[in-house]
Amino acid sequence: IIPVYNTEAYVEQTLRSIMGQTLRDIELIVVNDGSTDGSLSVLERIATGDDRIRLYTQPNKGLSQTRNAGIARARGEFIYFMDSDDLLEKDALETCYRKCTEQRLDFVIFDAKAFSDEGADIPGIRYERTQGMRDRVYDGRELLALLLREGRYLPSACLSFVRLGLLRESGLRFYPDMLHEDELYTPMLYLYAARVGCIERAFFKRRVREGSIMTNRISRRNMEGYFTAFREMRFWKRSHPGDKRLVGLWFSYIVDPVIWKAHALPLRDKWRVVRAGFPYFGYVKVRTLFVFLFKR
Repeated sequence: IIPVYNTEAYVEQTLRSIMGQTLRDIELIVVNDGSTDGSLSVLERIATGDDRIRLYTQPNKGLSQTRNAGIARARGEFIYFMDSDDLLEKDALETCYRKCTEQRLDFVIFDAKAFSDEGADIPGIRYERTQGMRDRVYDGRELLALLLREGRYLPSACLSFVRLGLLRESGLRFYPDMLHEDELYTPMLYLYAARVGCIERAFFKRRVREGSIMTNRISRRNMEGYFTAFREMRFWKRSHPGDKRLVGLWFSYIVDPVIWKAHALPLRDKWRVVRAGFPYFGYVKVRTLFVFLFKR
């Protein structure tokens, strides 16, 4: 599933990295999410040459609802979410598919590398989490706890190859109109999964570019996205007492760096963070709190 919004300069390279996969029996659900540049023209040109591409266009609804639209249309056995400016190693889907079918997995995780527009690796941004992990089947809760405790947890939906039946059985979808939607989707994926595996390879190549959600200056809307994830996970903790400790571990991992990032907000937005974040300040280090309150 590939949502596309104003990535005219990159989307052809992205699509061709999927079209060239060694696993040929795939469908590419490409959803143009109201692009205002030339993305749709690029997509229409490429789609005419490959009958595996199913191209849809819609008014702009955001990444969450566009991915959900792709899930609703999917007919395959497994699902993979690809961003429209990134790349994937040629044998990624085949390797993940074989792993999942042989071990009857709900999903499998793998690693990534970051690269710049010029094509150079960016070593300072780390996406490695599988090094040294045992090649066995994990329960989703077990693996989530392991990754959190060892500081290896990464929320990106592009780092998991998922059995479509798991999403349909659980009803798991991306939260609508939310920035940082992976922050909620991914922990829920682990909580619902009974059988998870890992592959120690960096299949996913993430492009770091100006103007993306991940590189833009933090804003009030960014914080609203994070607090949506906090609120929903807090509700899960209350309604699933057996997961109280695990969800608390997730909060300990996530909340402190989010509050640290918020120090760059304007003062009026900081007070909104204080009001919304009060229930979670127990997970914030004293040093981070001072940075948030006093650093400009």
